[in-house]
Amino acid sequence: MAQKKYLQAKLTQFLREDRIQLWKPPYTDENKKVGLALKDLAKKYSDKLECCENEVEKIIEEIRCKAIERGTGNENYRTTGIATIEVFLPPRLKKDRKNLLETRLLITGRELRSKIAETFGFQENYIKIVINKKQLQLGKTLEEQGVAHNVKAMVLELKQSEEDVRKNFQLEEEEQNEAELKEKQIQRTKRGLEILAQRGTQISPQQSDIFKTVVDPEMTPYLDIANQTGRSIRIPASERKALMLAMGYHEKGRAFLKRKEYGIALPCLLDADKYFW
Repeated sequence: MAQKKYLQAKLTQFLREDRIQLWKPPYTDENKKVGLALKDLAKKYSDKLECCENEVEKIIEEIRCKAIERGTGNENYRTTGIATIEVFLPPRLKKDRKNLLETRLLITGRELRSKIAETFGFQENYIKIVINKKQLQLGKTLEEQGVAHNVKAMVLELKQSEEDVRKNFQLEEEEQNEAELKEKQIQRTKRGLEILAQRGTQISPQQSDIFKTVVDPEMTPYLDIANQTGRSIRIPASERKALMLAMGYHEKGRAFLKRKEYGIALPCLLDADKYFW
């Protein structure tokens, strides 16, 4: 295969340098059949390349047939406006990877994709078409996208359809937004409990007589710890705060559990457990 590609490249180079037009006489007759002069050309180039004359003749004939095919396509395009697109199929299709497809350039990218899928046996939503190193846009015509006669088109197979990719992306985005919302709720709950706990430690039990005459809701303790007789129990500020946070997280966790918001309830209950200990 590598040897054949090398010979094709060298022979194409020689033909260009010598300005040989294989689709014209004496290499092609009026019926587009091979002319006798092609054998002489094959001998000349085989001597130059020091390789088998028959192999060189065979490759030159392949080049001639492609040139005629291209010329026929050009003439057809000039008279009918029907362009030829050279379609390169995915590597898994080892045979006939390169194919010709005729189409008008006024159809949309979506119509071309549908035509390629139908012609070569693909699922329409599971392929992408690349032309001129750009992905074919489905909503625009081929002409609008600069697609011309004799252009090359590459077919790429997808593991997921574009619609599936969009749905999965949307689902992931929704899950991310939901997670961010839960995190905001948790942080808001924590801030609220921290504020309430701070209020509970700003005033000691000895200052409770003040609240009999003046009640400031911003300074009133959120939680007062009492014994079985109703008398306030002196607890260090740090422990009072920890107890208030533990009880607050516990109650919030239970409330979220009742609403079946387990993603928020669990962090609250874990925080409650941390402060209880």
